[in-house]
Amino acid sequence: MVGACASWCLIRVLRFSGLGQNNAATPQQHHTHTGVIPRVGGIGLMAGFILCFLISLIYLTDNEGIPSVYYGVLIGSLCAFLLGLIDDFRPLGARVKLVAQVLIAVLAHEFGLEIKTVAIPFTTIALELGFFSYFLTIAWFVVLMNLMNLIDGLDGLAGGIGLMLMGLLAFLGLSDGFSLSFILAVGMAGSIFGFLLHNFPPAKVYMGDSGAYLIGFLIASLSLINSEKGTVVAAMIAPILALAVPIVDVIFALIRRSIKGLPLFRPDSRHIHHRILNTGAPRRRAVLFLYGVSLFALLGGVLVFVDRGRYLGLLMGFAFVVVLISLRGRNITATSLQMLLSDSLQSRQDTRNALYLKDWFIGEVDRADSGTHLWSDYHFILKKMGFCRAKMLVNQNTRSFYIPHTQDHSNDQLHEFKYTFKNAKSAKLTLHAEKDFFSDRQFNLICDIAVEAWIKGAEKWFQLHGAELNFEAIASETDSYKAQKSRSLYRPTYEVDPIVGTSGS
Repeated sequence: MVGACASWCLIRVLRFSGLGQNNAATPQQHHTHTGVIPRVGGIGLMAGFILCFLISLIYLTDNEGIPSVYYGVLIGSLCAFLLGLIDDFRPLGARVKLVAQVLIAVLAHEFGLEIKTVAIPFTTIALELGFFSYFLTIAWFVVLMNLMNLIDGLDGLAGGIGLMLMGLLAFLGLSDGFSLSFILAVGMAGSIFGFLLHNFPPAKVYMGDSGAYLIGFLIASLSLINSEKGTVVAAMIAPILALAVPIVDVIFALIRRSIKGLPLFRPDSRHIHHRILNTGAPRRRAVLFLYGVSLFALLGGVLVFVDRGRYLGLLMGFAFVVVLISLRGRNITATSLQMLLSDSLQSRQDTRNALYLKDWFIGEVDRADSGTHLWSDYHFILKKMGFCRAKMLVNQNTRSFYIPHTQDHSNDQLHEFKYTFKNAKSAKLTLHAEKDFFSDRQFNLICDIAVEAWIKGAEKWFQLHGAELNFEAIASETDSYKAQKSRSLYRPTYEVDPIVGTSGS
């Protein structure tokens, strides 16, 4: 109750204060909302956790003191929260975040949060990990922190699954009585519940990376504390089963991106919650369905814990049957898999080229002095990506191009892609490419990259000049000689060359 009240009240204050509007989640990120929502929910979650931790310390402190492992939980949670908070307000690179997460995991290991042995299922054999304990512990923390962040794409989804997992961890901790791990799990469950009152569809606030990293770190920590002397048994298997749906979703996402030649951690709209929403299901129904699946998996985790793995084989068999049913009707054959592999090998280079062009275009926003000149750059990368026609409509003004030898092609010889930008109802993009050059799958992927290039470029233009990017947009004045020199590269000159007597530019 204390955690719920603290979290709910602080988030409400943050919402009405306007804090976080500059770091709000936008529709172009992996979230599915249509508005601009602040990502400050993690601050309320951390406040509720800290308050519960302090109260539990006062209540449980005795002559023996508090085990150092719980101070590791406190310090590690604070570090994970601060890492996410910094990234929410000033985005960090993927490598920087990974290094920081590894350091946080190393810190947790030094406080005694470690995986010492691994129990082999259905046997009494436990393998001593020795030196490899270090690496497995780090992987455990890093994976769970990122997993909670990756599933935070649908209103209420990450918070609801986090709430279920905290309830599971409270149940596991109850085996030792009213221990500190039990109180922390219950307190964090209350904090998440207070957050969900603001986050359940339609969401008014998101937890951001700060909340996702905090919840992920606590799940990893408390599951290790509840395990028997550091052995990976049911106390760790249970949270894995409860996270079965997002784990499988992430695995398929990594495979999907690898096949397409995309960066493994690049956001996309092909996650399970996106697929459910694409069927026309309302957000609330989608999130409740995923709650139900996760709750079923969580109950399976409880059975595994109570009976020390007796039901693990049964649950794995049931999951295998579910996978077979889900694949039924997809006509997966050796020939189709061979075609998929062949298409992947042929398209990976095109994908990497498109990503390079996208990054170049976003970088050119710093140098462009007008929207018209920036459109010329966009026109250039579209041709380099392989499009033969394009038309952009912004504020009732249209720009287009076509490659001459394709202008008479009929529609049955061309791919067509139409996109309406969510942040500007009057902005529309239509792209065409010859069918001989792209498969349907690859054409849609390159179109997605082309759209992302314009969206990111428009966002950067707004950050630099405080105005919407359109064809009439003019860059704000600058006193920087370097910036002005870069912009001058876009301004053609028409002076007569005194030597050759021809016009140059």
